[in-house]
Amino acid sequence: MVNMMSVLNPIYLKEETKQKVRKSFLHSAQSDFPAVLLKDFFNKNFYEELQKKVSSLHFTKNTVVLHHSYAASSFKIFSKELCDFLSFVTKKKIEEVNFTVLVLTWKDYQILNDKYLEKPGTDIVIDLTDAWDADWGGVVTYTDGKGTAYPLAPAGNSLALVERKKNLHKYIQYINHYGKNKKRMVLIATLW
Repeated sequence: MVNMMSVLNPIYLKEETKQKVRKSFLHSAQSDFPAVLLKDFFNKNFYEELQKKVSSLHFTKNTVVLHHSYAASSFKIFSKELCDFLSFVTKKKIEEVNFTVLVLTWKDYQILNDKYLEKPGTDIVIDLTDAWDADWGGVVTYTDGKGTAYPLAPAGNSLALVERKKNLHKYIQYINHYGKNKKRMVLIATLW
């Protein structure tokens, strides 16, 4: 759990920027991939503190062969500043955000399986991994079920908002041998 006063990069606190992000996110709802990716989202001090706190959590390895393999924990961010920003952009009332933290290492993945499909909602994906190479795998990817994939480019200190429609689902690419001895950490929450 993290609770700090100023958490966002000051650029995202400017009214003009918030309006642009909101317009982009709401406008993207009409597209095939309704999403917005915000880089350098948190201020540097908060981002470093968030990485430390999340890294110190107790993680449980969880494997369901036909769906996923990763270590997971839960984490809440109590920040009025973050909740106000997310509420403004999504037009949903948000008072706290409950994340599932995924730690992905070599051979970890999440695949699509009809038994585990999520109902539509707004995903919040925070990337806490600096210098991750997409060639290693571990990329959070959305697909429309028609063969079109929409990968979220790996970028530490980024926040993605994805409006998951009925036929838009996410998976996490298998971390291959290039990712051996590497660790990827992402926070994922869904707003219903």
